[in-house]
Amino acid sequence: MAKGAPKSDKATRARNLILGFTSLLIAAILGYGLYTVYFAGAPADGEFVEGTHFDVIENPLPRRPTEPISVYEFFSYGCVHCKNFDPLIDAWKETLADDVVFERKPASFNPIWEMLGRTYYTLIELDTLERNHQRLFRAIHDNGRQFLSAQMLADFCTDSEADSARFLEIFNSAGVRRQMTTATQQMRQMGVNAVPTLVVAGKYAVRREVGRAQSLDVANYLIERERAGSSGETP
Repeated sequence: MAKGAPKSDKATRARNLILGFTSLLIAAILGYGLYTVYFAGAPADGEFVEGTHFDVIENPLPRRPTEPISVYEFFSYGCVHCKNFDPLIDAWKETLADDVVFERKPASFNPIWEMLGRTYYTLIELDTLERNHQRLFRAIHDNGRQFLSAQMLADFCTDSEADSARFLEIFNSAGVRRQMTTATQQMRQMGVNAVPTLVVAGKYAVRREVGRAQSLDVANYLIERERAGSSGETP
């Protein structure tokens, strides 16, 4: 029995070494994946390439040279990537110049997302978006909350029966329906098929393959490109 113990110890050490190496390998792979999602994609020379970092939209939205440069973020409260991207977007939009207008556009790939999109416009109308924007993200993705009806959303976003009734009134109004229809039409016109997606000036879509942080660098590049084109300079 005494002679067998060293073999057992050797087997245990070998197993622990293998497990340790496997853990390090998994951590490295996960770390690289997170790097790719959030940071990878920046070229060394600061130039971004069509087809690699962004696409030119076939049916762009019209824009007069004197109009502000729009940046749309197509998003959904039902998208965890949108939740994770949201703090970066909030910090970035504060850096935009006066000739740039940022706007979120709710995506509606299914009836639940369409309902969440109408909720977004309802909260804007009620002037309670700031209070509820992050709450909705956290409820769905951190707490596993499911919103299967407009009433459930109204109860979550308001504090009283009267406020809930007002929420539903606006949620079902022609104005909110029209805004949601417009966002959906623009989403389809610009070929947006996943979120979050940034669209600059209605004509450039930042590719989702670039990292999240770098997608904002691409957006800045496209803003400058559009600004130069509007002024007649060479982009």
